Amino acid sequence: MIDPALKEQLIGRFRDYLDTADLDVAEQQEQAGTIDLLTLFTELAALKNEVRLESRQVKQALDHSGELIDGLRESNRQFSNELARQRRQEDELRLAAERPLLLELVELRDRIEAARQSLLSYRPGLLEGLSDKRARWVQSVGDGMEITQRRLDGLLGRYRVSPIEVVGRRLDPHSMRVSGTEQREDQDEGIVLIEIRRGYRCADQVLRLAEVVVNKRGSAL
Repeated sequence: MIDPALKEQLIGRFRDYLDTADLDVAEQQEQAGTIDLLTLFTELAALKNEVRLESRQVKQALDHSGELIDGLRESNRQFSNELARQRRQEDELRLAAERPLLLELVELRDRIEAARQSLLSYRPGLLEGLSDKRARWVQSVGDGMEITQRRLDGLLGRYRVSPIEVVGRRLDPHSMRVSGTEQREDQDEGIVLIEIRRGYRCADQVLRLAEVVVNKRGSAL
């Protein structure tokens, strides 16, 4: 059995040890907490600088991308304009080469139409009469002319040739030529009243001027 005095002495030493150990643990915990906060603030500052740097780089990249996009748009616009200019030039060259043939075709087409209209409006005299055989012949010739006219219209359409609409429209010196004037108070000055000779376009270019009669209300056109 341990001596009571020795026992008290040992318990006192152990108590002193425990008191000292608790103080060291508290100091270590306090020091550890201080180190963790310092590290945290340092890392937060570094992260903030990194985010700022990356944001600046992203902004520069976006600005550079915007410049590239603007450059591409300008290049595309210039390319489109150049392509349109080349197409217009090609159309002009093609029309210059095809104009004589196309003019001959529209002249032939107009002659056929005029002959057909004249044939359809023909009325025999009282003494001449019109037999069934002759009537069938007139109808057959008229039908043949109509078929030929339609084929010519189809051929001209493939070359993008179309008639110019003039009657009821204001005089356009770029596509019309004045062959005469009339005076009508119910129409405005310079309005086309009659088409004497049909005009034609090839695509967006004038192939043949239309000859027209325009309204003149007491003043020069």
